Amino acid sequence: MRKPLSIEVDGVKPGVLVIGQDDLEKWGCPFCGYRSGSMPIRCGGAGSWRCGDCGGGCVVVAEGLDAVPESWVDIKGSPKGKHPREGTPSHGREDRRPDVPGGEFFHPRGIGMDWTPGCFVCGGANGLHKNIAAFVQCKAAGERVVAMFDQGARLDYREFEPDRVQVKIGACDGDLAGLEHLAKLKVITREEVTAALLKARAR
Repeated sequence: MRKPLSIEVDGVKPGVLVIGQDDLEKWGCPFCGYRSGSMPIRCGGAGSWRCGDCGGGCVVVAEGLDAVPESWVDIKGSPKGKHPREGTPSHGREDRRPDVPGGEFFHPRGIGMDWTPGCFVCGGANGLHKNIAAFVQCKAAGERVVAMFDQGARLDYREFEPDRVQVKIGACDGDLAGLEHLAKLKVITREEVTAALLKARAR
C-alpha cells in the first residue's frame, strides 16, 4: 500500500484537498491514481472520499460546484482545485485469473441473507434468500463467475466502487449443503459449482 503524498492547495484548510467528482472518475485517487474508494460522509453536494489502496483522503464536490458547500462548516467555501494527477488515467484491479483451468479467484464472506434471483439449486423466485457474497477480481471476472451458474446468482457491481465486486449466490433452506460447499472455496470453477449442486441434491 502506497503512502499518500502531502498536498496543499491555496485557499484550502491544510490537509484538505478538494476536487471535482468528474475529475475523480477520470484520474482516480489524487495521491496514487487508484479508482476505487469509499465515501462514508455525503452532504449538500460534497463527500469525504478515502482511497481503497493508499488510504489518502480528499473532499469531492459534485459536478457543477466550484467550492465546498455551506453545509460543510469547517471547510465551507474551500475552492475546488486541479486534480494533481490530471492527464494520468486512473487504474484498478487487473483481470487476473488463477492457475486453474477455467477458474476464478473467489473470496466468500460466509453465509448470510440477501436478495438473489432465486436458489442456485432449485430455482425459485427472486427475493430474500440464504446466500454467500463472494468478492471476485473485477467486473469481467464476476460476469464469468455468474455465467457458471444456471440460476440463483447475480453480480453486485457499483460504479463508485468498481474494484469491490461481489457475486451473490442464493439457496433455499433445503439446499444449504451446496451453499456451504461454495463458501469454503478460494477458487471457483464450473466443476465446483456442479459439485455443490450434487451435494445439495444428495440431501
